[in-house]
Formats: sequence, C-alpha cells, structure tokens
Amino acid sequence: MNLEGYRKVFRDIVEAKTRAVIEDKTYYIKHLSALDQVDIDDIKKKYYDNAISRGIPAQKDILKRLSDEGDWTPENEKEIKRQEAFIEQLQKNKTQLVLKSQIDQQNQTIQETRKKINELIGKKRALMGVNAEDYSDKRANDFYVIKSFYEDSGMEKPVFPNQQDFDDLYAEEMSLFVNAYNTTFLAFDELKIQEMILQDFYYIYFPFSDDTVGFFGKPVCQLTYNQLKLIVYTKIFKNIFENNKHIPQKIRKDPQALLDFGSISDEAKSKMQEKFDESQDGSTLFNATDEDFEYAGLEKPSDKPGISLQKAAEKKGGSLSMEDLMELSGIPKK
Repeated sequence: MNLEGYRKVFRDIVEAKTRAVIEDKTYYIKHLSALDQVDIDDIKKKYYDNAISRGIPAQKDILKRLSDEGDWTPENEKEIKRQEAFIEQLQKNKTQLVLKSQIDQQNQTIQETRKKINELIGKKRALMGVNAEDYSDKRANDFYVIKSFYEDSGMEKPVFPNQQDFDDLYAEEMSLFVNAYNTTFLAFDELKIQEMILQDFYYIYFPFSDDTVGFFGKPVCQLTYNQLKLIVYTKIFKNIFENNKHIPQKIRKDPQALLDFGSISDEAKSKMQEKFDESQDGSTLFNATDEDFEYAGLEKPSDKPGISLQKAAEKKGGSLSMEDLMELSGIPKK
C-alpha cells in the first residue's frame, strides 16, 4: 500500500466509515463496534435455532458420529490443542531471545506449526460438512455486512432497514454487497493498521493516544473495532520507541519485527550484556550475524576497521567491558 492509501485508512478509521461503489452507485459502509455485536449475536442464535429445526445437525452430534466411526477422534482434537499450546510456549520463549537470527528461527517454527494446525482444522471441517454452527455463523456474518451499508454519508439511511429486507435479498444481490465489503475491509486488517501507524505522517499523533476522548471525541465503549485497534497499537509502538534507543532503522516500519524487538525482556537484555562483560574479545557472540549485532544496538567488533581487540584488551588490563565494545563500535556511552 502506498502513502496515499495509508492516509485513506487513517481518515476512514477516524470517520468510522468507508466509501464503496457497487454497480456505479456509491454507498457508505459503517465501521461496526462492540455494541453492534449484540445484534449480531441475537441473529446468530436465531439462525442456529432455525437450522436445528430444519434437521441440520449440531457440531457436537457430528463429532460424536465421526468419533464412533474413527474418522475424527478425541486424540485428533487433542493434537490441535497440543500444537496451540506449543505455539503459546514458543511465543513466551521468544521474549527471552535477543539475537534476531534466533527470533527469526522461532517465528519460522511458529509459522510452520500454525500451518499444521490449519491443515488439521481443514481436515476436520471437511469431515463435518454442513452443520448448524457454520450455517448460523455464515448467515450472521452476511447480516453483519449488510447492516453496515448506508445510502448517505451521514449514516442515517440504511440500505436494508430491517431483517425482512435482508431475508428477501437474492443470492446474487447479497454476493455483490458481501464481496464489496470484504474487498474494502482488506485495508483494515490488523497488519495494515499497524503499518499505517508506523508511517511518518502519523508520528505526530503518538503523544495523544493516551487521551481516547481527545483523540476521537467519544469514550472507549463507543469506539469502533478499528478505532480500538488504532489506539491499542499506537500505544504499543509508542512504548517501544520510548523504551528502546537502539532500534535498527530497517525494522522501524516493520510491525512484526518491531513487536518482536519490543517484546525482548529486560532479563534477556541483561544476560546478553553479561556475555559481553564476561568476554575478553566478544567471542561468545561471534556466531551472531551482523544483523544480530545491529539488533542489539552494537556493531560487530571484529568488523570495525583499524581496531585490534587484542591490543585494546591489553590496554584495558586484559579484558573489554560492554561499554568498551560499544565505544569501539562508535556508540557513545550513556
């Protein structure tokens, strides 16, 4: 997405609406909030009850049959739980790592594990087929989408004022609105909002993120989901920038890398400093890459031209401290 696109994302989040064109007609899509979710939950229950009355089986009944037939057993279900627990542990372990190469390896393992989980869930869904929960979720989601469309920018004239208007829609008509909604809101997934926050034009808003009413002019309970994401991630990135002085330039606009960088615990940072303090020549980290050293706020000492670590150590009485290595790398002492 280019800079203009990110500016539009910011504008639409603030205005809590987005323009969409369907068959040459302009509509306005309202950004929904947690308060709107209450209506969605009611609709979901209605369609679930309707599905059951029509003989569409519930998931629990299908799973029991699949278990009896040996196609999907409790052990398969436990495997999904085990893989999810594994990811949770990997995320915790990541906070104890400092070297970027190690964090990247951890992220790769997390990605591969998520792929396994998705494959298991995909197999489970294929075996289950049509069920009451999926049916009600689909119908409620369609209602959620249709409920968002308005004919005017003031959001006072809904395209479909009531439930009956929604139920009377032909499949082709509904598909037009649902596809337009899905295409439009690709720009508002969490990653895109995170990327927008890290654009230069948005930095001036960082100091105001602690005052939600001042930022949006309304209390938190009335914010849209997108506005909540904007405030939450603004605070997170603001905290990372304020508490880390040596953030590599190449990751300052990379949300995931920046979140990983900010999640490194103080304990892990202290351990890394101890490794430098205990080393005579920094050799305990010589397996680290140049990027690892940059990530830690240091340049690789052996790569610094014109510097003999052995001679420098001799001048210091035989060993180099963390401060000595930083000074040799051109990083001023605090």
